[in-house]
Amino acid sequence: MLRFIYFCLCVLLYSEFVIAETASNGIILTVSGKSASSVDVQLDEAAFAKLPKIAMNVPTPWYPTPQTFEGPLLRDILKIAKINSGMIKLIALNDYIITIPVSDALEYDVIVARNRNGQPMTIRDKGPLFVIYPFHKNKELMHNKYYRRCSWQLRSIKAE
Repeated sequence: MLRFIYFCLCVLLYSEFVIAETASNGIILTVSGKSASSVDVQLDEAAFAKLPKIAMNVPTPWYPTPQTFEGPLLRDILKIAKINSGMIKLIALNDYIITIPVSDALEYDVIVARNRNGQPMTIRDKGPLFVIYPFHKNKELMHNKYYRRCSWQLRSIKAE
């Protein structure tokens, strides 16, 4: 029991450190390219807000009813960093990492959502950023393979 309490305390302290670090530098998303032609990009809240956005009402396995998510298309963010092929790693605040093909972003209207139902998402509510696939438009996406690719608490994208 003592180990469990210690573990919980460590997780809580680490989460507070990540939150404080994110808040102190204001950067909510870092995108790193791999090739010589790519560009490393750091987006703070203001820069992220200036990106063109789309909204979509999507059923997901994480909420009992469809939710409206709003944010820029993943392909537009990758375009800024000059990433147009290969694989990318999505890295979350809790260090969850999933590798996805760039072709997903090119083929589907995958968004990097900042808002859910008109409100900015908090870290406790899967924010500040949540990668969402257009499950409502493409039934073939309603599969665990794609659900795993929906990284919440996204903090960085790295090209491989």
